[in-house]
Amino acid sequence: MKIVAFYIKQIIGLGTAGFFAWLCIGWWNMGWFWASDAHYAWLIALAAVAFFLVLICTPIQLALTKVHSDWVAYLAGALAGPLAVVLHLALNTHFQLTWQSYLARQAWMHLIFGLLGLWFSVNYRRRLGPNNSFKPKPLRGSA
Repeated sequence: MKIVAFYIKQIIGLGTAGFFAWLCIGWWNMGWFWASDAHYAWLIALAAVAFFLVLICTPIQLALTKVHSDWVAYLAGALAGPLAVVLHLALNTHFQLTWQSYLARQAWMHLIFGLLGLWFSVNYRRRLGPNNSFKPKPLRGSA
């Protein structure tokens, strides 16, 4: 049950943070706007982040459970974001496979999802990784 609660918190927290980052970039590029269906866009952002966390970030972190270096897991989490964006573009769009279509135009999305992947990997390592807070180290000696 703790794992389900962990994932629900991550999806809501990271999805909301990603949605507001996307809004801030939109406001910066096009000026202030607010649509009447922004709450639906927030739900779509939650769904996108849920797919991202469950289908891309979690398998990467599970593959790195035996690695005791947190920096390797954090780097893999940060690289999971651009990987997710490229996979989404390759599978769900008809863009030509060029540097500009996949990287330059989508640079902000790479940055947002990279930061979300890094944030998730930090939280994952703290809660579910080796020596996490759910399984504390036993005390040595008499206590």
